[in-house]
Amino acid sequence: MSPEQPSSKIGKSVGEKLRAARVAQHYTQSQLAAPDFSVSYISAIERGQIHPSLRALEILAGRLGLTSTQLLPARTQADERFGTTTNLAERDDDEIQLALLELSLLIQQGEPQQAIHQLEGISVKRLKHPYLLQHHYLLGCAYYKVQRHQESENLLTAGLQQIKEGEDVYLSRRFLYQLALTYTAMRNYAQALQAYQRTLDLLEKSEPHDPFFIIQLYIQLGQHYTRTENFDQAIAMFHQALSLTEGLGSTHDIQAIYAQISSYYAESKQSVLATLYAYKCEQIHHQQTIKNLRSELHHFLGHAILQGDPARAREYLDEALQSPTVLQDALTLASIYTRNAEWYFDQKDWAVSKQNAQHANALAQTFGDCVIGAEALIMLGRINYAQQLPEAGSQYFVEGLDMLERIGAHQELADESVRYAELLESLGQEREAFTHFRRAFQSKQKLGQ
Repeated sequence: MSPEQPSSKIGKSVGEKLRAARVAQHYTQSQLAAPDFSVSYISAIERGQIHPSLRALEILAGRLGLTSTQLLPARTQADERFGTTTNLAERDDDEIQLALLELSLLIQQGEPQQAIHQLEGISVKRLKHPYLLQHHYLLGCAYYKVQRHQESENLLTAGLQQIKEGEDVYLSRRFLYQLALTYTAMRNYAQALQAYQRTLDLLEKSEPHDPFFIIQLYIQLGQHYTRTENFDQAIAMFHQALSLTEGLGSTHDIQAIYAQISSYYAESKQSVLATLYAYKCEQIHHQQTIKNLRSELHHFLGHAILQGDPARAREYLDEALQSPTVLQDALTLASIYTRNAEWYFDQKDWAVSKQNAQHANALAQTFGDCVIGAEALIMLGRINYAQQLPEAGSQYFVEGLDMLERIGAHQELADESVRYAELLESLGQEREAFTHFRRAFQSKQKLGQ
Protein backbone atom coordinates (compact mmCIF):
# COMPACT_ATOMS: atom_id res chain seq x y z
CA MET A 1 0.00 0.00 0.00
CA SER A 2 1.36 3.41 -0.93
CA PRO A 3 1.78 5.88 1.94
CA GLU A 4 0.73 8.73 -0.31
CA GLN A 5 -2.74 10.14 0.12
CA PRO A 6 -5.17 10.48 -2.77
CA SER A 7 -5.91 13.76 -4.46
CA SER A 8 -7.90 16.28 -2.47
CA LYS A 9 -8.84 19.92 -2.73
CA ILE A 10 -6.09 20.80 -0.25
CA GLY A 11 -3.44 19.01 -2.31
CA LYS A 12 -4.69 20.47 -5.58
CA SER A 13 -4.76 24.00 -4.23
CA VAL A 14 -1.23 23.76 -2.83
CA GLY A 15 -0.08 22.10 -6.04
CA GLU A 16 -1.60 24.78 -8.22
CA LYS A 17 0.04 27.53 -6.19
CA LEU A 18 3.39 25.73 -6.24
CA ARG A 19 3.29 25.28 -10.01
CA ALA A 20 2.26 28.91 -10.63
CA ALA A 21 5.08 30.20 -8.39
CA ARG A 22 7.61 27.85 -10.02
CA VAL A 23 6.67 28.92 -13.54
CA ALA A 24 6.75 32.59 -12.53
CA GLN A 25 10.33 32.11 -11.28
CA HIS A 26 11.25 30.21 -14.50
CA TYR A 27 12.22 27.09 -12.53
CA THR A 28 11.97 23.59 -13.93
CA GLN A 29 10.68 20.88 -11.60
CA SER A 30 14.22 19.52 -11.46
CA GLN A 31 15.68 22.89 -10.41
CA LEU A 32 13.07 23.33 -7.72
CA ALA A 33 13.52 19.78 -6.43
CA ALA A 34 17.30 19.58 -6.06
CA PRO A 35 18.94 18.72 -3.76
CA ASP A 36 16.27 17.82 -1.18
CA PHE A 37 13.51 16.20 -3.24
CA SER A 38 12.92 14.08 -6.31
CA VAL A 39 11.31 15.42 -9.49
CA SER A 40 8.50 12.88 -9.10
CA TYR A 41 7.76 14.27 -5.63
CA ILE A 42 7.39 17.84 -6.98
CA SER A 43 5.27 16.54 -9.86
CA ALA A 44 2.97 14.66 -7.49
CA ILE A 45 2.42 17.77 -5.37
CA GLU A 46 1.64 19.90 -8.41
CA ARG A 47 -0.87 17.30 -9.67
CA GLY A 48 -2.55 17.30 -6.25
CA GLN A 49 -1.75 13.62 -5.62
CA ILE A 50 0.01 14.18 -2.31
CA HIS A 51 0.28 16.90 0.33
CA PRO A 52 3.67 18.45 1.12
CA SER A 53 4.86 18.13 4.71
CA LEU A 54 5.38 21.23 6.84
CA ARG A 55 9.14 21.04 6.39
CA ALA A 56 8.86 20.46 2.62
CA LEU A 57 6.49 23.41 2.36
CA GLU A 58 9.01 25.65 4.15
CA ILE A 59 11.91 24.55 1.92
CA LEU A 60 10.01 24.93 -1.36
CA ALA A 61 8.51 28.28 -0.37
CA GLY A 62 11.96 29.58 0.61
CA ARG A 63 13.37 28.68 -2.80
CA LEU A 64 10.54 30.55 -4.48
CA GLY A 65 10.92 33.62 -2.28
CA LEU A 66 7.63 32.99 -0.49
CA THR A 67 6.49 32.12 3.00
CA SER A 68 5.06 28.64 3.54
CA THR A 69 1.62 30.08 4.31
CA GLN A 70 1.55 31.71 0.85
CA LEU A 71 1.49 28.23 -0.69
CA LEU A 72 -1.52 27.17 1.37
CA PRO A 73 -5.01 27.41 -0.18
CA ALA A 74 -6.50 30.88 -0.32
CA ARG A 75 -9.31 31.56 2.10
CA THR A 76 -12.30 33.76 1.67
CA GLN A 77 -12.52 37.10 3.44
CA ALA A 78 -14.94 35.55 5.91
CA ASP A 79 -12.59 32.66 6.59
CA GLU A 80 -9.79 35.08 7.42
CA ARG A 81 -11.67 36.19 10.49
CA PHE A 82 -10.62 34.23 13.56
CA GLY A 83 -14.24 33.74 14.58
CA THR A 84 -14.93 31.36 11.70
CA THR A 85 -12.86 28.68 13.38
CA THR A 86 -15.72 28.19 15.84
CA ASN A 87 -17.50 26.22 13.08
CA LEU A 88 -14.54 23.95 12.39
CA ALA A 89 -16.53 20.82 13.22
CA GLU A 90 -18.93 21.57 10.34
CA ARG A 91 -16.17 21.44 7.75
CA ASP A 92 -15.14 18.28 5.93
CA ASP A 93 -12.03 16.34 6.93
CA ASP A 94 -9.79 18.03 4.34
CA GLU A 95 -10.70 21.49 5.61
CA ILE A 96 -10.17 20.49 9.23
CA GLN A 97 -6.75 19.05 8.39
CA LEU A 98 -5.88 22.27 6.57
CA ALA A 99 -6.95 24.42 9.52
CA LEU A 100 -4.87 22.33 11.94
CA LEU A 101 -1.94 22.41 9.50
CA GLU A 102 -2.05 26.20 9.42
CA LEU A 103 -2.18 26.39 13.21
CA SER A 104 0.76 24.02 13.52
CA LEU A 105 2.68 26.21 11.07
CA LEU A 106 1.95 29.29 13.14
CA ILE A 107 3.45 27.63 16.23
CA GLN A 108 6.51 26.35 14.37
CA GLN A 109 7.12 29.73 12.74
CA GLY A 110 7.22 31.52 16.08
CA GLU A 111 3.63 32.83 16.19
CA PRO A 112 2.17 30.87 19.13
CA GLN A 113 0.07 33.79 20.33
CA GLN A 114 -1.78 34.00 17.03
CA ALA A 115 -2.29 30.23 17.10
CA ILE A 116 -3.71 30.50 20.62
CA HIS A 117 -6.13 33.19 19.50
CA GLN A 118 -7.49 30.89 16.79
CA LEU A 119 -7.41 27.66 18.79
CA GLU A 120 -9.26 29.25 21.71
CA GLY A 121 -11.96 30.34 19.26
CA ILE A 122 -12.73 26.80 18.13
CA SER A 123 -15.85 25.17 19.50
CA VAL A 124 -14.59 21.70 20.41
CA LYS A 125 -17.92 20.11 21.41
CA ARG A 126 -18.63 18.58 18.00
CA LEU A 127 -15.07 17.89 16.87
CA LYS A 128 -14.31 14.29 16.03
CA HIS A 129 -12.18 12.58 18.65
CA PRO A 130 -8.87 12.57 16.64
CA TYR A 131 -9.23 16.29 15.82
CA LEU A 132 -10.14 17.08 19.42
CA LEU A 133 -6.88 15.46 20.56
CA GLN A 134 -4.88 17.37 17.96
CA HIS A 135 -6.54 20.59 19.09
CA HIS A 136 -5.59 19.94 22.72
CA TYR A 137 -2.03 19.05 21.75
CA LEU A 138 -1.49 22.14 19.59
CA LEU A 139 -3.00 24.47 22.18
CA GLY A 140 -0.89 22.86 24.92
CA CYS A 141 2.24 23.39 22.81
CA ALA A 142 1.29 27.00 22.09
CA TYR A 143 0.64 27.72 25.78
CA TYR A 144 4.07 26.29 26.59
CA LYS A 145 5.71 28.55 23.99
CA VAL A 146 4.27 31.69 25.63
CA GLN A 147 5.09 30.53 29.19
CA ARG A 148 1.47 29.85 30.14
CA HIS A 149 2.73 26.69 31.77
CA GLN A 150 -0.14 25.92 34.14
CA GLU A 151 -2.66 26.11 31.29
CA SER A 152 -0.37 23.95 29.15
CA GLU A 153 -0.17 21.33 31.90
CA ASN A 154 -3.95 21.32 32.44
CA LEU A 155 -4.74 20.90 28.75
CA LEU A 156 -2.08 18.29 28.03
CA THR A 157 -3.10 16.26 31.06
CA ALA A 158 -6.76 16.41 30.02
CA GLY A 159 -5.90 15.43 26.44
CA LEU A 160 -3.74 12.54 27.60
CA GLN A 161 -6.62 11.19 29.66
CA GLN A 162 -8.86 11.25 26.59
CA ILE A 163 -6.56 9.01 24.56
CA LYS A 164 -8.04 5.54 24.74
CA GLU A 165 -5.73 2.66 25.62
CA GLY A 166 -3.90 1.49 22.51
CA GLU A 167 -5.71 4.06 20.37
CA ASP A 168 -2.86 6.37 19.41
CA VAL A 169 0.57 5.52 20.76
CA TYR A 170 2.19 8.14 18.52
CA LEU A 171 0.06 10.95 19.97
CA SER A 172 0.46 9.60 23.52
CA ARG A 173 4.23 9.91 23.19
CA ARG A 174 3.95 13.46 21.93
CA PHE A 175 1.55 14.48 24.71
CA LEU A 176 3.82 12.97 27.37
CA TYR A 177 6.97 14.52 25.95
CA GLN A 178 5.42 17.99 25.74
CA LEU A 179 4.03 17.54 29.26
CA ALA A 180 7.55 16.69 30.47
CA LEU A 181 8.91 19.88 28.87
CA THR A 182 6.14 21.87 30.56
CA TYR A 183 6.86 20.34 33.98
CA THR A 184 10.56 21.13 33.47
CA ALA A 185 9.75 24.78 32.73
CA MET A 186 7.67 24.81 35.94
CA ARG A 187 10.67 23.32 37.82
CA ASN A 188 8.49 20.38 38.78
CA TYR A 189 11.36 18.01 38.20
CA ALA A 190 9.82 14.93 39.84
CA GLN A 191 6.78 14.95 37.53
CA ALA A 192 8.96 15.90 34.55
CA LEU A 193 11.11 12.82 35.12
CA GLN A 194 8.02 10.64 35.45
CA ALA A 195 6.65 11.97 32.14
CA TYR A 196 10.02 11.47 30.39
CA GLN A 197 10.21 7.89 31.68
CA ARG A 198 6.64 7.14 30.61
CA THR A 199 7.52 8.44 27.14
CA LEU A 200 10.59 6.20 27.08
CA ASP A 201 8.51 3.21 28.20
CA LEU A 202 6.04 3.78 25.35
CA LEU A 203 8.90 4.03 22.88
CA GLU A 204 10.44 0.78 24.07
CA LYS A 205 7.12 -1.09 23.93
CA SER A 206 5.90 0.16 20.57
CA GLU A 207 6.93 0.20 16.96
CA PRO A 208 8.13 1.92 14.88
CA HIS A 209 10.89 4.04 16.41
CA ASP A 210 11.62 7.56 15.19
CA PRO A 211 15.36 7.94 15.95
CA PHE A 212 15.31 11.74 16.08
CA PHE A 213 12.52 11.75 18.64
CA ILE A 214 14.35 9.19 20.81
CA ILE A 215 17.60 11.16 20.62
CA GLN A 216 15.81 14.35 21.69
CA LEU A 217 14.23 12.45 24.56
CA TYR A 218 17.63 11.25 25.81
CA ILE A 219 19.00 14.80 25.49
CA GLN A 220 16.17 16.13 27.64
CA LEU A 221 16.72 13.36 30.20
CA GLY A 222 20.43 14.20 30.27
CA GLN A 223 19.66 17.87 30.85
CA HIS A 224 17.17 16.92 33.56
CA TYR A 225 19.81 14.90 35.43
CA THR A 226 22.34 17.71 34.98
CA ARG A 227 19.91 20.21 36.55
CA THR A 228 19.32 17.89 39.49
CA GLU A 229 23.11 17.28 39.80
CA ASN A 230 22.87 13.56 39.06
CA PHE A 231 25.86 13.78 36.74
CA ASP A 232 26.48 10.05 36.31
CA GLN A 233 22.93 9.57 35.04
CA ALA A 234 23.23 12.68 32.85
CA ILE A 235 26.41 11.36 31.25
CA ALA A 236 24.76 7.97 30.66
CA MET A 237 21.81 9.64 28.89
CA PHE A 238 24.03 11.75 26.65
CA HIS A 239 26.16 8.72 25.76
CA GLN A 240 22.97 6.81 24.92
CA ALA A 241 21.90 9.60 22.57
CA LEU A 242 25.36 9.75 20.97
CA SER A 243 25.32 6.00 20.34
CA LEU A 244 22.01 6.38 18.49
CA THR A 245 23.42 9.10 16.22
CA GLU A 246 26.19 6.71 15.17
CA GLY A 247 23.59 4.59 13.36
CA LEU A 248 22.49 7.59 11.30
CA GLY A 249 25.71 8.25 9.51
CA SER A 250 24.42 8.64 5.96
CA THR A 251 21.46 9.98 4.06
CA HIS A 252 20.71 6.45 2.85
CA ASP A 253 20.49 5.20 6.45
CA ILE A 254 18.04 7.96 7.37
CA GLN A 255 15.88 7.40 4.31
CA ALA A 256 15.76 3.66 4.97
CA ILE A 257 14.56 4.20 8.54
CA TYR A 258 11.79 6.58 7.51
CA ALA A 259 10.75 4.35 4.61
CA GLN A 260 10.30 1.47 7.07
CA ILE A 261 8.27 3.65 9.45
CA SER A 262 6.11 4.88 6.57
CA SER A 263 5.44 1.32 5.41
CA TYR A 264 4.48 0.29 8.93
CA TYR A 265 1.89 3.04 9.25
CA ALA A 266 0.59 2.38 5.72
CA GLU A 267 0.03 -1.30 6.51
CA SER A 268 -1.78 -0.38 9.71
CA LYS A 269 -3.99 2.04 7.71
CA GLN A 270 -2.74 5.15 9.53
CA SER A 271 -2.49 7.17 6.32
CA VAL A 272 -1.65 10.54 7.88
CA LEU A 273 1.39 9.17 9.70
CA ALA A 274 2.35 7.06 6.68
CA THR A 275 2.39 10.20 4.54
CA LEU A 276 4.32 12.18 7.16
CA TYR A 277 7.15 9.65 7.21
CA ALA A 278 7.10 9.23 3.45
CA TYR A 279 7.87 12.95 3.17
CA LYS A 280 10.64 12.62 5.73
CA CYS A 281 12.07 9.82 3.60
CA GLU A 282 12.03 12.15 0.56
CA GLN A 283 14.01 14.83 2.36
CA ILE A 284 17.76 14.44 2.71
CA HIS A 285 18.45 17.60 4.71
CA HIS A 286 18.59 15.44 7.85
CA GLN A 287 22.35 14.92 7.38
CA GLN A 288 22.97 18.43 8.73
CA THR A 289 20.43 17.75 11.46
CA ILE A 290 22.51 14.77 12.61
CA LYS A 291 25.68 16.90 12.70
CA ASN A 292 23.91 19.55 14.76
CA LEU A 293 22.58 16.91 17.15
CA ARG A 294 26.04 15.47 17.69
CA SER A 295 27.45 18.93 18.34
CA GLU A 296 24.68 19.64 20.82
CA LEU A 297 25.23 16.30 22.54
CA HIS A 298 28.97 16.82 22.97
CA HIS A 299 28.18 20.29 24.31
CA PHE A 300 25.83 18.92 27.01
CA LEU A 301 27.98 15.86 27.72
CA GLY A 302 31.11 17.96 28.23
CA HIS A 303 29.21 20.31 30.54
CA ALA A 304 27.97 17.38 32.67
CA ILE A 305 31.39 15.73 32.85
CA LEU A 306 33.12 18.96 33.90
CA GLN A 307 30.77 19.21 36.88
CA GLY A 308 32.29 16.02 38.30
CA ASP A 309 35.75 14.48 38.45
CA PRO A 310 38.47 16.61 36.68
CA ALA A 311 40.45 13.47 35.81
CA ARG A 312 37.43 11.92 34.13
CA ALA A 313 36.81 15.17 32.27
CA ARG A 314 40.43 15.25 31.07
CA GLU A 315 40.11 11.68 29.78
CA TYR A 316 36.89 12.51 27.90
CA LEU A 317 38.37 15.65 26.32
CA ASP A 318 41.60 13.91 25.23
CA GLU A 319 39.59 11.08 23.68
CA ALA A 320 37.24 13.51 21.91
CA LEU A 321 40.12 15.54 20.47
CA GLN A 322 41.48 12.36 18.84
CA SER A 323 38.13 11.16 17.49
CA PRO A 324 37.87 11.26 13.66
CA THR A 325 34.12 11.98 13.97
CA VAL A 326 34.79 15.04 16.13
CA LEU A 327 37.71 16.28 14.03
CA GLN A 328 35.56 16.18 10.88
CA ASP A 329 32.71 18.18 12.46
CA ALA A 330 33.69 21.82 13.01
CA LEU A 331 30.83 22.70 15.37
CA THR A 332 31.40 19.65 17.57
CA LEU A 333 35.11 20.45 17.61
CA ALA A 334 34.30 24.02 18.66
CA SER A 335 32.28 22.63 21.57
CA ILE A 336 35.16 20.38 22.65
CA TYR A 337 37.64 23.27 22.44
CA THR A 338 35.33 25.37 24.63
CA ARG A 339 35.15 22.62 27.25
CA ASN A 340 38.91 22.17 27.01
CA ALA A 341 39.30 25.91 27.63
CA GLU A 342 37.05 25.58 30.66
CA TRP A 343 39.09 22.67 32.02
CA TYR A 344 42.36 24.61 31.75
CA PHE A 345 40.62 27.68 33.18
CA ASP A 346 39.75 25.66 36.29
CA GLN A 347 43.44 24.71 36.51
CA LYS A 348 44.31 28.44 36.26
CA ASP A 349 46.33 27.86 33.08
CA TRP A 350 45.09 31.03 31.40
CA ALA A 351 47.34 30.84 28.34
CA VAL A 352 46.29 27.34 27.24
CA SER A 353 42.70 28.11 28.17
CA LYS A 354 42.68 31.20 25.93
CA GLN A 355 44.27 29.33 23.05
CA ASN A 356 41.49 26.72 23.14
CA ALA A 357 38.74 29.33 23.47
CA GLN A 358 40.12 31.23 20.48
CA HIS A 359 40.12 28.03 18.40
CA ALA A 360 36.51 27.41 19.47
CA ASN A 361 35.46 30.94 18.58
CA ALA A 362 37.07 30.80 15.13
CA LEU A 363 35.32 27.52 14.31
CA ALA A 364 31.93 28.56 15.67
CA GLN A 365 31.83 31.90 13.83
CA THR A 366 31.11 30.16 10.52
CA PHE A 367 27.86 28.77 11.95
CA GLY A 368 26.31 32.11 12.93
CA ASP A 369 24.31 32.40 16.14
CA CYS A 370 24.40 29.22 18.21
CA VAL A 371 24.82 28.28 21.86
CA ILE A 372 28.29 26.81 21.24
CA GLY A 373 29.47 30.05 19.64
CA ALA A 374 28.02 32.10 22.49
CA GLU A 375 29.77 29.97 25.11
CA ALA A 376 33.09 30.29 23.29
CA LEU A 377 32.73 34.08 23.45
CA ILE A 378 31.76 34.02 27.13
CA MET A 379 34.70 31.73 27.89
CA LEU A 380 36.99 34.32 26.29
CA GLY A 381 35.33 36.94 28.49
CA ARG A 382 36.01 34.91 31.64
CA ILE A 383 39.64 34.36 30.65
CA ASN A 384 40.26 38.04 29.96
CA TYR A 385 38.78 38.98 33.32
CA ALA A 386 41.03 36.40 35.01
CA GLN A 387 44.01 38.01 33.22
CA GLN A 388 43.00 41.44 34.55
CA LEU A 389 41.79 42.61 31.11
CA PRO A 390 38.22 43.66 31.96
CA GLU A 391 37.67 45.86 28.90
CA ALA A 392 38.35 43.02 26.48
CA GLY A 393 36.50 40.61 28.77
CA SER A 394 33.38 42.79 28.78
CA GLN A 395 33.38 42.99 25.01
CA TYR A 396 33.34 39.19 24.72
CA PHE A 397 30.76 38.82 27.48
CA VAL A 398 28.33 41.29 25.93
CA GLU A 399 28.68 39.72 22.49
CA GLY A 400 28.08 36.24 23.89
CA LEU A 401 25.11 37.31 26.02
CA ASP A 402 23.50 39.11 23.08
CA MET A 403 23.87 35.95 21.00
CA LEU A 404 22.19 33.85 23.70
CA GLU A 405 19.31 36.32 23.75
CA ARG A 406 18.92 36.21 19.97
CA ILE A 407 18.62 32.42 19.95
CA GLY A 408 16.29 32.36 22.96
CA ALA A 409 18.65 30.37 25.21
CA HIS A 410 17.11 31.86 28.35
CA GLN A 411 18.58 29.42 30.89
CA GLU A 412 22.13 29.98 29.64
CA LEU A 413 21.48 33.72 29.37
CA ALA A 414 20.29 33.88 32.97
CA ASP A 415 23.27 31.91 34.31
CA GLU A 416 25.91 33.82 32.35
CA SER A 417 24.30 37.22 33.05
CA VAL A 418 24.66 36.52 36.77
CA ARG A 419 28.29 35.49 36.28
CA TYR A 420 29.04 38.69 34.37
CA ALA A 421 27.14 40.87 36.88
CA GLU A 422 29.19 39.42 39.74
CA LEU A 423 32.43 40.22 37.89
CA LEU A 424 31.26 43.79 37.30
CA GLU A 425 30.25 44.09 40.95
CA SER A 426 33.70 42.95 42.08
CA LEU A 427 35.17 45.89 40.13
CA GLY A 428 32.82 48.36 41.80
CA GLN A 429 30.63 48.83 38.72
CA GLU A 430 27.37 48.42 40.61
CA ARG A 431 25.19 50.18 38.05
CA GLU A 432 26.37 48.00 35.17
CA ALA A 433 26.10 44.94 37.42
CA PHE A 434 22.47 45.77 38.24
CA THR A 435 21.65 45.89 34.51
CA HIS A 436 22.83 42.32 34.07
CA PHE A 437 21.25 41.04 37.29
CA ARG A 438 17.99 42.42 35.89
CA ARG A 439 18.67 40.71 32.57
CA ALA A 440 19.11 37.40 34.40
CA PHE A 441 15.86 37.99 36.32
CA GLN A 442 13.97 38.71 33.08
CA SER A 443 15.38 35.56 31.48
CA LYS A 444 14.23 33.52 34.47
CA GLN A 445 10.77 35.01 34.08
CA LYS A 446 10.65 33.84 30.48
CA LEU A 447 11.43 30.35 31.74
CA GLY A 448 8.55 30.64 34.20
CA GLN A 449 10.93 30.60 37.17
